[in-house]
Amino acid sequence: MATVRIHIDSGLVKQAKSAALVADRPITAQIEHWAKLGRILDSVLTGASMFRVKQLGCSPSPCDSLAASQTQACQDKTRGVIFSHGMPTYSSDPDNPKLILERSPDGSIRSGRFVNRKFVPGS
Repeated sequence: MATVRIHIDSGLVKQAKSAALVADRPITAQIEHWAKLGRILDSVLTGASMFRVKQLGCSPSPCDSLAASQTQACQDKTRGVIFSHGMPTYSSDPDNPKLILERSPDGSIRSGRFVNRKFVPGS
C-alpha cells in the first residue's frame, strides 16, 4: 500500500487520538475508519440528511458522547429522531428476556423475536 502525506486539521487529529485510545487502534487506523464510514454515509444519505448530520457536528470526546447516551433526555431525543424517519425502536422485554419489544412511531408495542435479521411478532 502506498503512503501519501496529507494535511489534516489539528482538532480532528486530537479527536482521532482520543477515539483511537478508546477503540484500541492507531490514529491512522481511526482516521481510515472514519473515512470509510463517511464514504458509506455519503452514498446512502440524501442531501437534506447529510446537511442535518453536518449541522449536528461531532462531540469533542467519545466519552462525552457515551455519557450523554446514558441520559433519559438523550435517549428520548434519539428515539424522536428515529421515529421522525418512521422507524421503530427495539428493546428487551422486561417480562420475558427471550423476547424483544418493538415500539412503533404511532405508540403501538409488539413483542417478538428477530429471525434472519427481521422482526417477527409473537412469542
